[in-house]
Amino acid sequence: MIEEKQFKSIIQNCFKSVFRTETTNPGFYFLDLGQNYDSFMLRRVMVEMKNHLSDLTNASFGKPLKYQWLGRFDQQVTTKYHLDNASNQSFLMLGYEPTEIESELYIADYVKFSFEIGIEPADYFKKFNPLFTDNEEILRPYITRVKNFSKESFKIVLINNSNSQPECDTLGVLHMARMLKTNSEKSRVLNSMMLEMVSEKTEERDIEVNFLNTDHVST
Repeated sequence: MIEEKQFKSIIQNCFKSVFRTETTNPGFYFLDLGQNYDSFMLRRVMVEMKNHLSDLTNASFGKPLKYQWLGRFDQQVTTKYHLDNASNQSFLMLGYEPTEIESELYIADYVKFSFEIGIEPADYFKKFNPLFTDNEEILRPYITRVKNFSKESFKIVLINNSNSQPECDTLGVLHMARMLKTNSEKSRVLNSMMLEMVSEKTEERDIEVNFLNTDHVST
C-alpha cells in the first residue's frame, strides 16, 4: 500500500488538479498503483482518497463529498466525449483493474474552449453537442490523452464531471474512452464512484462497506 507521506502528497496534488477554479489545472488526476494490488485493495484506496478529498473540499468550499453512486462493471465500449449523468457538480472516480483489453482515455477541456471563444461554459452544451463528431473536432486543441495508461496495472482516475452551471464551484471536463481492441471472452473491470459536492453530510457507511467487499461485476 501507499506510504502515508506519499499518500498525503497524492491527495494534495489530486485536489489541486481536479477541484479546479481555473483552467491552468487539468481537471483530472491519474494514479498508477502498479501490479502489486488486488481489486479489494484498489477499492480501499479509492474510498480513502474520497474521504481525504472530502476533508479538503469541506475546508475550501464548505461542502464535503458524498456518494451519488458506487458500482463495478465490465466496460468494452468506445464512447464519445461526454459528462456522465450526475448532479451539476460531480466528480467521477474510476478504478481500473488489469486486463487484456487495450484502451485509451482522453480528456477534453470544454471550459477552456468556451472561455477562448467567448461563451459561458454553461452554454457549451446548448451550442456544441459533444456527441456529434464535428463538435469533437473543434475540441481537438483542448484534448489530452492520459499517458502511461497501462492495461497491466491497477489505476485510479478522478475526473471533474461538473457541467459548469452557475451553482458549480469548480470547472469540469469531458472524457472519452477508446477501445483499441475488444474481446467478449475477456473482462475489462472498472470500479466506479460518482461523487457530488454538497452542503449536507449523510451517513454512507453501509454503501461504502458493500462497495469495498463486493465481488459482483455488472455487464
